[in-house]
Amino acid sequence: MTPDFSMFEGLSPVSSETLAKFDEVQALVENDVTQSCLASDDPKSSMGDEAESMIKNGLGFVSRMLRTSMSFAAGDILEDELDWGKTRLPVYGVSGEMVMRNFERYEHALKERLPTEAFAEVEPYLRGMMAMQRRFLGE
Repeated sequence: MTPDFSMFEGLSPVSSETLAKFDEVQALVENDVTQSCLASDDPKSSMGDEAESMIKNGLGFVSRMLRTSMSFAAGDILEDELDWGKTRLPVYGVSGEMVMRNFERYEHALKERLPTEAFAEVEPYLRGMMAMQRRFLGE
């Protein structure tokens, strides 16, 4: 697949204030998404008894990847990691569709927990990440 980073063109790195706010809510957002996934997707049926810890670990990875991308306005970081995930995550019972649903939950949780101004800076990166995942799903 040819990389397409057009959704990141012209974006500036996110401000240090927004990154600090992101850091403050990151663990809460990850917990929100984990609980929502457990309640809605029945991940234990595909991921086994370790589903909750696997989801938490995966979301921690998403947060770190997203934060790094926002720090440097580097969409290629997101594409590399999503490409890795589409190959590797199915081995653990995680479908691309589950990843997409959790990205949507992640966006919702961030919107709920970040101040409006901070979310406005983060949103283009979330949207880019979600657009890449949709492309991987063939949507």
